[in-house]
Amino acid sequence: MKKFFSLIITLICTVAIQAANQYDNPDTLVVSRDGTGQFRTIDEAVEVCRAFMEYHKVIFVKKGVYKEKLIIPSWLTNIEICGEDAENTIITYDDHANIRLQGTERNMGTFRTYTVKVEGSNITFKNITIENNAARLGQAVALHTEGDRLLFINCRFLGNQDTIYTGVGGTRLYFKNCYIEGTTD
Repeated sequence: MKKFFSLIITLICTVAIQAANQYDNPDTLVVSRDGTGQFRTIDEAVEVCRAFMEYHKVIFVKKGVYKEKLIIPSWLTNIEICGEDAENTIITYDDHANIRLQGTERNMGTFRTYTVKVEGSNITFKNITIENNAARLGQAVALHTEGDRLLFINCRFLGNQDTIYTGVGGTRLYFKNCYIEGTTD
């Protein structure tokens, strides 16, 4: 009987360890709106990434429109979000500065309107469009950066005033072959 319980406990521990580590590896995670990937949203893929990873992890995003307000938190490092095609892989949201905050008399303000906010460091975006498609009713940020050593390659940024907001001084950002469009800057 003791051997039986020992075997059961070993089996349970093995299954728990494998389940906890399912995405904890340097491989690529696949996101697809149609369900053919491991995740339907980019946020879901970001959520399974381990904090302060010492290895490089790619989140490959298949063509599609992903309506989500995405935050890459400060504890995530060494992540690459790579779209299948810059013109057809789109992260979009529609907040603008004049939206009334629920339960208050205040407006949202510019700094909360981002579609993507990158707080983590050593983050790369490739072949993807980040847009804020809010009506022209106020400032509408597509990308808000706070992390250090951020790389944007072959990306498109579409928004209204303050299309890209670099929120913290002393950070290093590199934009290569990118297109930026906005009403003011």
